[in-house]
Amino acid sequence: MVIEDWPSAKTTAPLYRELKQLDLLENLAELEAFGFTVLPPEKVGPAEQLGQVRDAVMRIAAERKGCAINELEDVYDDGQELLRFVLWDDPLFEKLVLTPSALGLIQWLVGTDCILGLCNAWVKGKGDSRTAIHADWAQFEMPTMAVEPFGANFNYLLTDYSATDGGLSFVPGSHHWRRLPSVEEAEYWADHAHPVCAPAGSMIIWGDHTWHGSYPKQSDGLRLMVLGMYNRPHMQTQEAFRETVTDAALARNPVRFARLMNVFNPFPWGKTPDYEKRATAPQGFLSLFDDKPAGAEMTVPKILDPSHYDQRIGAVIQETMSKSEVRFPDHYK
Repeated sequence: MVIEDWPSAKTTAPLYRELKQLDLLENLAELEAFGFTVLPPEKVGPAEQLGQVRDAVMRIAAERKGCAINELEDVYDDGQELLRFVLWDDPLFEKLVLTPSALGLIQWLVGTDCILGLCNAWVKGKGDSRTAIHADWAQFEMPTMAVEPFGANFNYLLTDYSATDGGLSFVPGSHHWRRLPSVEEAEYWADHAHPVCAPAGSMIIWGDHTWHGSYPKQSDGLRLMVLGMYNRPHMQTQEAFRETVTDAALARNPVRFARLMNVFNPFPWGKTPDYEKRATAPQGFLSLFDDKPAGAEMTVPKILDPSHYDQRIGAVIQETMSKSEVRFPDHYK
């Protein structure tokens, strides 16, 4: 059928068209049916990107551990580590979190106005270390999950993945169960989950409802990966991108990068709500194909003193609210 820009579907129609243009409809179907999908290297990025990102991760790991790169295998012998907050350690990561194929599928899961929650690198050595079966659902106080996922992520594989390589494992279809695994279920699925077999350069995409873990690494060498976690904009991010992004980073990237940095969100308010910040936010769908730098006009919003009441802005807010028609649902009337 012809996909039109139906107002009731909001930004779903333009996103769907771009996913189709990127030849991702089969991946979309896999996400819906099984809770995860694997993008082959040719759908992720140029061939040279893999080596560049791998070198960056090795450099960052060596710097943080205070060792030479060729000593990392000994440092991570029978161990693994999530290296937090790497987005600003190399400009390569800024491009990675904007990968059109991955971001398109992630937006399908958590909305086209999603924000970046974290950007990490993962280093895993040979040995018995593994990740227990779990889901990325972070609303631990909720006994069941919402119908829609609140978070979704990519894992960019910098080395080959298989069960013997200590790769990821999934419980296909578990996203439909909408709950966290019990201790007994996590123990059972640890050795019964489906291992992902994929070459370096691939990306694995899934939402926060899907149960997953990893196998111990039996092969020599390191398992390397970069992950990006995205959330719906009402959520608190795990890493402080909004507080650390610079004017230069916003200027050199497309507008949707600023949306990922959550710079347009007016919350939390102080005594004077910052409506000006919200007014500068881009509206509607931002194309996955737009790679034009936002330029110098895109800057980090000024930091306001939350304890100060600005009388000038307050007068504008008062006048605006006085002229607005406040609408309530019928049952409140």
